[in-house]
Amino acid sequence: MMKKANEILDKVEIPFILLWEFMLILRMISTYSLIPSKFDSVIFTIISLAGGLLLIRNGLDWFQKREKPSLLLLIFTAVLIISSIANGSSELMSNFKLIIWEVLFFFVVYELGKKNRKELFQLVEKVLVFTWLILVIISLGMFFVQFKYTAPLDKLYYGIRMGFVENRLYGVFVDPNYAATISVVAICFSLHLFKEAKGKLYKGLLIASILLEFFFVVLSGSRTATVEIMAITVVAVFFYCYYNKRTMALVKRLAYSVAITMVAVIGLYFTMEVTQKVSVVSAKAVSKVIVVKSNDKESISLDRPDTGEDSDVSNSRFKLWKSAFEIFESTPILGTSPKGILPYAQKNLPNTWISQKEQTPHNFLFFLLATTGLLGTIPFILFILYNVFKTLITLFKMNTNNYTDYLFQSLIVLTILISACLITDIVLVNRLGAMLFFLYIGRLNSKNEKETSEIEI
Repeated sequence: MMKKANEILDKVEIPFILLWEFMLILRMISTYSLIPSKFDSVIFTIISLAGGLLLIRNGLDWFQKREKPSLLLLIFTAVLIISSIANGSSELMSNFKLIIWEVLFFFVVYELGKKNRKELFQLVEKVLVFTWLILVIISLGMFFVQFKYTAPLDKLYYGIRMGFVENRLYGVFVDPNYAATISVVAICFSLHLFKEAKGKLYKGLLIASILLEFFFVVLSGSRTATVEIMAITVVAVFFYCYYNKRTMALVKRLAYSVAITMVAVIGLYFTMEVTQKVSVVSAKAVSKVIVVKSNDKESISLDRPDTGEDSDVSNSRFKLWKSAFEIFESTPILGTSPKGILPYAQKNLPNTWISQKEQTPHNFLFFLLATTGLLGTIPFILFILYNVFKTLITLFKMNTNNYTDYLFQSLIVLTILISACLITDIVLVNRLGAMLFFLYIGRLNSKNEKETSEIEI
């Protein structure tokens, strides 16, 4: 009977991940917030119940096989629970709801990644690529016709912003920074799928995805995504050259890889500059044909008014980080609890930026320090550092035909990790980035030797 139950749960794994992924994509669309919350609650309740069954199955497997999940993530989860209880009952239910999602990321999604089911990863990549392609096409259309719509909405901090707003392409998305980050991920997925793609139509769609996602990244005005796409270009080109020139002497091999990487980054920079200029000229030309109400056709620009010479270059991030550190200093051991940061700040530190602006710290490290203190921050940061160094060592030592697959997985994790340093992501959230981060970091920890064996060169 147990064997049959496990077989059923094995079949549940892929639908569970794909449904969760799709719903997290929907949450990134502005107009989705207009749908009654009950619909969202019902779907995510179903997802959490399915995840709970998979968690129980994993727990039984660990007990029977005398294996154990990540000790660092277990410690972090225990601290989350203790911090939530220690900080009182006002935010207890909200904290425990968040902890449920964290547990599913740590002990279900991460563990599924470690199983390295090729079918699962291919479907996850296809769902994101083709869903995102449709959303980006609509968003780019909004730019070229200079569509703009804004309206207040309690559910969203800035309300609904659609189209081209404040010289940035929001498109259909709630947050252009986060949407641009997922666009960078979609570019990586498209390149990865293209490697094994068959059929001209399929390949054409993947090429279109790469080009259109790139356009969205440029037009979104997201400096976060710019850093991400530059960083993954450096890592991808350097290690690809390093692997393909493995017969060279080490010094020449490194020098060659660095030189090609510099050329690639310079080329990418100029490509982004040209793309900006071409897009603006094209939008002006289109706007002369298509009449858009209340639109000054000659003023189309991608210069953000909030990042000029007289503006805060960090867009208030430095103030948020400083504020989070002040909160950490006042409660350094257990923090405020994940959902208690704002009530704590408003009660005890009303003059801090977080208290006044009612925003999160926009950096996972400062968020952890403020909400979980040193007891929670240390194990999670150790988990991140361990995986970063392990991946780097593997990339330098690996000598198998699956090297490029491993490199692509690394780029996904790197993109979202950079994102988490500048916007709230990977931990203490239920977001698409966090799901992909733990799924692919699990993949990097796969025990399948044919996929991730480290062979001395």
